[in-house]
Amino acid sequence: MKKQHTLTGRQFQYKAHTDNELIVYPLDGEGNLQEKSAIVITPFTINLVKDAIKKSGEIAMGASRDNPPQNSLGAIIKKQRQSPQQLIYLIPILIDEGFCNYYKIGKAFLVK
Repeated sequence: MKKQHTLTGRQFQYKAHTDNELIVYPLDGEGNLQEKSAIVITPFTINLVKDAIKKSGEIAMGASRDNPPQNSLGAIIKKQRQSPQQLIYLIPILIDEGFCNYYKIGKAFLVK
């Protein structure tokens, strides 16, 4: 199991499944690493995000589940009836893989 941090510094664990899914284990309610509950990020979502980053060159992350900014990665995912909060975990993994980078303006994270 690999350990990583969200862009805001919260730790999580994940592993890559053999069919290219990412299985993410967020912290439990007390802030501890756990393996009881997981989020699966599908190859469809991973490719959707990668394609959007490639096409835009620079795009807002927009991980708000309720109201992601227009034209953000979160809005793109939400149109596919997926949770934008997957980005909290996916973007740091993509950064670690060297696929993209980020910077912060105010409270917004921009991915490039």
